[in-house]
Amino acid sequence: MDRKDLIRLYLEAETTSAQEQELAASFASLPPRDDEEKAVCDMLQAVKPLPVENLPEAEDEFDRIVTRPKVRRYYTWGLALAGVAAAIAAIIVLTNKPAIPETQSPSQEEYEVLIQQLNFISNFNPAEADSFEFKPVGDGFVMTARFPDGQTASFIVTPLDGGKSFNLVSLNDKKAL
Repeated sequence: MDRKDLIRLYLEAETTSAQEQELAASFASLPPRDDEEKAVCDMLQAVKPLPVENLPEAEDEFDRIVTRPKVRRYYTWGLALAGVAAAIAAIIVLTNKPAIPETQSPSQEEYEVLIQQLNFISNFNPAEADSFEFKPVGDGFVMTARFPDGQTASFIVTPLDGGKSFNLVSLNDKKAL
């Protein structure tokens, strides 16, 4: 192969080490003819590899690099096993949920009060009230209705679905002032 072909291959990074040695030998026997050949000759001299015999620690360095992954492998396995143990411990701890305390059922008197309040709410007719008083509370308001017989009823009213419906909570039953 002639020098021009070797230079083209070298500049395209497609030469083998034997071809690079052949190109360097051609520059040693015949100096570069033009600026392009001079630049290639300078590059060859700049990247000229050192012979391995001049690097006695190269074998030790190779062994150090190759044997290191074994230590890393054991370290990785140790971390993986620790992670699995932590996951098992988390599952055991999280599955032992505390018992839910039992709620006591309401007494007969509490049921009677609830029924009376539901009866009042179902019979509540806002048209019978003399006046209404509204006080804003949070995102709703407290509505107090005053009746002609002097009794009042208070409710917490909160809007639902953007004002399409309302939640009504009775604060007390009808009582005299």
